[in-house]
Amino acid sequence: MSELSLSTQPVSLFGRAARRVPDHGAAAEYDASGRMCARISYSALATRVQSLAAHLAGRFVPGTRIALAAPNTIDHLAAWLAIQSAGMVWVPLNPSNGPQTNRKAIEKAHPALVLASADQRGALTGDCKIIEPIPEVLRPAPGFEPVTRTAFDTMAIKFTGGSTGEPKGVIQSNRSVMANIINMDERFPASGPVVFLACAPLPHGASHFILPTLASGGRLVLTHKPDPNLLMRLITEEAVTDSFMPPTLLARLSALSPDPVKAPALRRIIYGAAPLPVEQYLRAQRTFGNRIAGLYGQTEAPMTIAAITEAELADPALMNSVGRAGKLSTLAVVDNEGRPCGVGQAGEIVVRGPLLMDGYLDDIGRTASTLRRGWLHTGDLGHIDDRGYVFITGRASDMIISGGFNIHPAEIESALASLPGVDEVCAFGVPDGQWGERMEVAVTSLRGFSLQPDTLGGLARDILGPVKTPKAIHVVSRLPRNPVGKVTRAAVRNLVYPPAAESGKLGS
Repeated sequence: MSELSLSTQPVSLFGRAARRVPDHGAAAEYDASGRMCARISYSALATRVQSLAAHLAGRFVPGTRIALAAPNTIDHLAAWLAIQSAGMVWVPLNPSNGPQTNRKAIEKAHPALVLASADQRGALTGDCKIIEPIPEVLRPAPGFEPVTRTAFDTMAIKFTGGSTGEPKGVIQSNRSVMANIINMDERFPASGPVVFLACAPLPHGASHFILPTLASGGRLVLTHKPDPNLLMRLITEEAVTDSFMPPTLLARLSALSPDPVKAPALRRIIYGAAPLPVEQYLRAQRTFGNRIAGLYGQTEAPMTIAAITEAELADPALMNSVGRAGKLSTLAVVDNEGRPCGVGQAGEIVVRGPLLMDGYLDDIGRTASTLRRGWLHTGDLGHIDDRGYVFITGRASDMIISGGFNIHPAEIESALASLPGVDEVCAFGVPDGQWGERMEVAVTSLRGFSLQPDTLGGLARDILGPVKTPKAIHVVSRLPRNPVGKVTRAAVRNLVYPPAAESGKLGS
């Protein structure tokens, strides 16, 4: 994809591929039971996209917001490409978010139309007059040409942060989307057509792999649900070369096979959306070999603030790194006053370049506090080594101050995850009359292990010392997650201390 430039209209990458390889398979779709629903070629997909784009362009002016709610289906793919081809603004609604969060997104974005799959139309609430099914058959429009948009026009408004408060609408331009594609192409170059297993929701990170896959003349393998057994089957049967998934799903796949999997076509599985603890990486490496890579990004700077390849991640010295900056991204670490930190010195990670969002929808104040002097302040704490590799130690908002000491939850979680029998760990703060805030953790066990809090506490003290040793360790059956697979500290805290019972415990 050497011809890529920031002025390229992202959706044009699909049009070029459809003209080049019209008879190649563009996508295959599997339902929740593992049954293949359909396959579609590039020419057939292009026909669907043209007809739907012409339909939308005949109803709305360029720049109109069109929301889209559906699982990973060929209908979803066609609608996504058509919205862009018609010059509209895509507003993704993740089915996993639930009706309340999606209703807030609709209320904030004010889309002119919501295209929804049959299973989502009943779950969406709000003005039902604007909710329509994704059309399967429309009048052919063979002469339709994609509506021209500039690099600085808005491509999408994506909502983030709904699990901890009001969702924020992040404005992404065509330029931002192309910067991400160029960054990914530089860090993960494809030597041939890609077969991409899309198991993460398309409204979330998986959408960023659609156009690179199609630009290569490759094939998308779409799954309605991320069932681990189905995914392991498809990796072999569909000759998958690449996939993207959260660490939690990667861990579930690794648990299915104690022996290395035989998947000769597989090049890499990229993790993202949350940190990958070293122990989980080692398990995944035992299952898939040196094929695990990583992406670090935010909705405000999608996917490729930094990336680490499978070869780099196999280096023990880099297992805790999220990689190096993408080709079009500049990274730095700053202190509390915004001054640059030295090599290896901890501070807040900031990024600048064409990857950045244009701002938050209708929120000038929050935009100004996040985008300062051309830099996006990520809220992530960490450092950059002398080779340019980024290491994240936690979130500024996650800092626990206990007895006057600053405690980074990520450090505690990494230490406990290294203990025998421990699968996942989440550290969280609890208001405390003596300490101001006390740090506690919730842990889950590997299959076949029975964890004892007192034993874990003693081992943790040996590693962390008395100040950073959790005041309490809670063994739970599972850690709660938000719709994109992230463990949220607030949800874990509410699991351990349900809000109704909390008032009697906080001062103890």
